[in-house]
Amino acid sequence: MSNTNSLLQNVYLFKDLTPKELEAVSAVAKVDSFVAGDEVFMQGDVAKSLYIVNHGTVKVQHSGKDDRVDVATLGSGSHFGEMAFLDNEKRSASVVVVERGEIVRIDFDELHKVLNAHPQIATKVYRSLAHFLCGRLRVTTTDLTYAREKNLHHF
Repeated sequence: MSNTNSLLQNVYLFKDLTPKELEAVSAVAKVDSFVAGDEVFMQGDVAKSLYIVNHGTVKVQHSGKDDRVDVATLGSGSHFGEMAFLDNEKRSASVVVVERGEIVRIDFDELHKVLNAHPQIATKVYRSLAHFLCGRLRVTTTDLTYAREKNLHHF
C-alpha cells in the first residue's frame, strides 16, 4: 500500500473504500510541498481541487469587509476544499500554510472520472461527504445560536 493510500484510508471521505478502491483514488492524487506563508488558494478563486494535509498545518481564513477571521487550523489527515466539488462555486475562504509540509491534491476533473467509472466508489464518497457536511452544518448552527444568544444578552 502506497503512502498516499495509507493517508487516504485515514481520511473521513475515503474511510469506507476497499484497498482496491483506494488505489483508484490514489492514482489521481498528487503531492505538493509547501512552506509557511504559502497560499494554497484564496477566497474567490475558481476551485479545481480538494486537499488533504499529509503533514504540516494550514489555516482556513475568511475575509469580510473589514476583517479576516481564522475559521480553522487543520493538521495532518485533515481535508479541505471539498465544498466546491459538489457545488462548483468559487472558494469561500482562503487557505494559508502555517507550518511547512506536504498536501495531497486531488483535482476535481480527475476525481469525477474515477467516480464516473466506479459507481461503488462514488456512492461511498458522496455518502461520506454528505455526512461530513451535515456535521459541519450542525456545528455552524450551534455556533450561530450561541452567538445570537450572547448578542441578545447585551441588549
